[in-house]
Amino acid sequence: MSDSRTRFEELFRDNHDAVTRYVARRLPPDDVQDVVSETFIVAWRRKGELRGDPLPWLLGVARRVAANHLRGHARRSALTERLSEQPHDPLAVVPEQSSRVIAALEALPARDREALMLIAWDGLEHRVAASVMGCSTSAFTVRVFRARRRLERALSSEGQRATNINQPQRSIS
Repeated sequence: MSDSRTRFEELFRDNHDAVTRYVARRLPPDDVQDVVSETFIVAWRRKGELRGDPLPWLLGVARRVAANHLRGHARRSALTERLSEQPHDPLAVVPEQSSRVIAALEALPARDREALMLIAWDGLEHRVAASVMGCSTSAFTVRVFRARRRLERALSSEGQRATNINQPQRSIS
């Protein structure tokens, strides 16, 4: 067993209870072990920085890990609340008269549909939406331009079919 591993195991044994008590005073019981574990993961990664009594340093790490944990919990709670206020069906926000648009959108390739929805429904800027789709901003801009053209063609051909169906057929003599 390596010397650094032996020293770390000793550090863990000597300080685990104190770190656990410190975290337990600040977090709900269900979160304590996660934060303590993450604290010692940080300590393992940065074991070369430990000088002197490690407990104050470990408690400082635990304080920052606990704060990050609480911020993450608050973000997740806020997101859950926002999502609970949203309709479950993303198409439910579209009025019934837009069924033509929905049909045309569903006929598009998945990448085109995703690009358009990131812009129109999720309200993302091209730069951010490009990051979501894993491409450059310029590639995304081209993708949106082409997707809009395909959607327009799908809508115009859908409208043309509806017009042709509703018009009486003329006989050619």
